[in-house]
Amino acid sequence: NISQRSLKQGLCMAAFLQCVGTLLRKLCLPAVGETDVQRSSHEVTLPAKLPDALADRWGIWPAACQGARGAHAVRLHLRGREVRGHFSSKQTALNWQLEQLAEVLAWPRQGNLSQALPVRSPTWDHPEELEDLKQYTFRPVVWPGLLRSGRFLSDEALQQFEQQGFLLGLPVLEAAELVQARQDFELLLVERTSRTPDAEARFRAAHTLSRPLHQELVQRLAAHSRVLAIIEDILGPRFCCWSAHLFCKLPGDPTEQPWHQDAGFWPLSESRALTLWLALDDVDASNSAVTFVEGSHRLGRLPWRPTSTAHHLLTQEIPDVDLLGRAVPAILRAGEASVHSDLTVHGSAGNKSDRRRAGLALRFVSTDAKCLGPMINGYQMNRACILPRGKHSDPGHHWRPLKRRGGSSRPGRFALQKPAESLHAA
Repeated sequence: NISQRSLKQGLCMAAFLQCVGTLLRKLCLPAVGETDVQRSSHEVTLPAKLPDALADRWGIWPAACQGARGAHAVRLHLRGREVRGHFSSKQTALNWQLEQLAEVLAWPRQGNLSQALPVRSPTWDHPEELEDLKQYTFRPVVWPGLLRSGRFLSDEALQQFEQQGFLLGLPVLEAAELVQARQDFELLLVERTSRTPDAEARFRAAHTLSRPLHQELVQRLAAHSRVLAIIEDILGPRFCCWSAHLFCKLPGDPTEQPWHQDAGFWPLSESRALTLWLALDDVDASNSAVTFVEGSHRLGRLPWRPTSTAHHLLTQEIPDVDLLGRAVPAILRAGEASVHSDLTVHGSAGNKSDRRRAGLALRFVSTDAKCLGPMINGYQMNRACILPRGKHSDPGHHWRPLKRRGGSSRPGRFALQKPAESLHAA
């Protein structure tokens, strides 16, 4: 009888402990709609499931549970399903990300990229020591319907942006505005290319624009009411334009833009940047349209390899992008724009057609993100920016306004919504 009572007590205690353990796991780790994560070869000191309360973004980020220091969360979207993990260190999380990419997507086809260090470009990149300070995560869209009326983007468009990482065919310029913009662009292009000694130099010159944010054309388009509405619908009201780039591929220009994520080059504390690419010419696959990889913004930071292309602007490329998602060319009519996340994989081929492909890339960033330091060439992202709302664009004063150059700078003819002085407000 004594042994039977002891056995019953032991069974009751075991059942009680099992219930307590289950309850504790549920309190910390709800798993509604979550794909179970299998424990890999990595040492995991935290539970392998990520709490729903922490699953508010995509990628890899610091996320403590039960007070554990150094813990990192992983949330990826792979072939229509979500996978999550919660690990004791950043390196463990990164290793697990690569395992998932290999297991689910068979990416990359050859080689292990986990130990590959990027070849930093002295023109486009930041120092390696800033890499550990960056957080590569895609956050859900700030739903502006809760903040203001008169949205430009529909709910369907915003949902599409969250799922794809880009939007295409956004109408920006009216016919008269497009005519003026192209006239101004032609003047800039002639100034850049008229004295080049050969075709190669002319191709290179057409890709660059001296002091772009000081150009009246850039200031006018960066302050365009539709441009600002598109950016605000995605980032919310606090943002600035920190850079612009003239991407002009003349007929026959062999220059390729290898597959890449913008976030890998920019020394930002968080991946909270957008690029709006405004077409000045009709663009399709034949004249080197930018091509996006659908859904790649929800895969986290992807490792790179040195580029294998002969004519390129970047020194690195993401390999085997056909395994990551569907490639979608940005087919645009002149005056239309695309917009993409800084984590969306994209690139473009050389222009083999007899048609020019010109567009202006306007780069915006939420002022919640911080610039971590200068790029390799010394350029500081937050030193000279267009603040469309003046001081209200950045209450923290981290992103500094662009200062006027000496001489006159007449207001743009089509600055529809924002007065010129607001671009330079303190």
